[in-house]
Amino acid sequence: MIVPDKVTIDGITYKVSSIATNALKNNKTVTTVTIGKYVTSIGSGAFSGCIKLKKVTIGKSVTTIGSKAFYNCTSLTGITIPSKVTKIGDYVFGGCSKLKTIKLNTELLTSKTVSGYAFSGISTDAVVKMPKNKSKAYKKLLVKRGLNRKVTIKTV
Repeated sequence: MIVPDKVTIDGITYKVSSIATNALKNNKTVTTVTIGKYVTSIGSGAFSGCIKLKKVTIGKSVTTIGSKAFYNCTSLTGITIPSKVTKIGDYVFGGCSKLKTIKLNTELLTSKTVSGYAFSGISTDAVVKMPKNKSKAYKKLLVKRGLNRKVTIKTV
């Protein structure tokens, strides 16, 4: 599935700037999602319960990922958080038991912008890749937000 950059309705073209709350919640068929370049926010529960969702490509303009956006996406294996992301809600990756690779390209996360349990329930075999200059702060932050201490942290 592709969330397009633009849509045309009645001859008027609009930029797609967000994915609504619960947009594809509990969809049992979607396996891949590519989020368009103008999308700045992913709503709470947008892909929650999409049990066949394996691959997500998040557009570079995304700044906010709402609570439970990918909650219980039990087939999701990897995700890259773009450089402009400043906010990650509660339980975003909660229950993503097959999530093995998380790449954090953003350097903008803080304890005030990453909500509790955002990284709970992911595989203990996971590898989190993060900017070298943020590795100490991010490791501490992610563990406070539910990341298991056994998860491997790598810098890029």
